[in-house]
Amino acid sequence: MRRRGISGVLCVHNIHTGESLRIRYLDDQGNWIAGAREKLDQIFRCHYNGTVKPIEPSLYLLIDRIHTRLGAGRRPVQLISGYRSPEYNRLLRSRSSGVAKNSYHLKAMAADIHISGINDRRLYQAAREIKAGGAGSYSEFVHVDVGPVRFW
Repeated sequence: MRRRGISGVLCVHNIHTGESLRIRYLDDQGNWIAGAREKLDQIFRCHYNGTVKPIEPSLYLLIDRIHTRLGAGRRPVQLISGYRSPEYNRLLRSRSSGVAKNSYHLKAMAADIHISGINDRRLYQAAREIKAGGAGSYSEFVHVDVGPVRFW
């Protein structure tokens, strides 16, 4: 039995590497399909230096729930940032005061996303309604993470 509100399929496009992946990651019983996490982790890697870190699985479930809730169909999730290496996070912090020193991106628990054709306000609202972690609204993307529930 599949998990409620989750399709079990993710379609992601990494805007920095140009890579896209459409993958069924859960079987009909709601269990992870062998090798799916590793393929998703590769797409969510730090694009700055290529470091791959195992992403917290609940982040993939959250993104799927948001996508499903919005009825986004086959539209890919545009990944702006997944895992960030410490070096890349330091670089971003040197350029912007809005980058957290202890970002959940460093813990492989966050993603900055956009879905073409879906207003980011709707995406942010869907993340808030799910209440599965943090959600932040920015000018060109929405931050989601699986840390404590909080909104900005």
